[in-house]
Amino acid sequence: MLELKHEMTYRLRVTGPLAATEGSPLGAREYWQMTEGTLTGARIKAKIASPGGDWMLLSADRFARPDVRVQFITEDGAVILLHYTGLVERTVAFRDAAAEGRQTTWTDQYMRMHMRFETGAEGYCWLNESLFIAEGRLAGAQQIEYRIYRVL
Repeated sequence: MLELKHEMTYRLRVTGPLAATEGSPLGAREYWQMTEGTLTGARIKAKIASPGGDWMLLSADRFARPDVRVQFITEDGAVILLHYTGLVERTVAFRDAAAEGRQTTWTDQYMRMHMRFETGAEGYCWLNESLFIAEGRLAGAQQIEYRIYRVL
């Protein structure tokens, strides 16, 4: 039986979006930038090293599909790359909170991600050797918070 273990919290600030690529043969996308953020857990403390990017695919089914890449530096100097994809349900509560710069609760929207880490740092090899999923919410004006779980 699968189990989930809360491994870390990821908090970030975003800027954007650029105008959507309406009419693109690959679908409309918005570009968001991750300008600052942290990974915090018992085994990791890291900050965003340089802005990351999200080429979020928009669709008619009320869901957006993020495609994010972001880079971190741990407090002991290790480089950690993170790529994540998933689903964000743009519910009325989500849209209203985003427009007003308010938080949402964890149940106001379906925001689920598959988090894939990559590092060459020996002390963080557990990130390469595990599967991670996350649930998210809006944490204020242009802020997002994810609870990241390791699949056991």
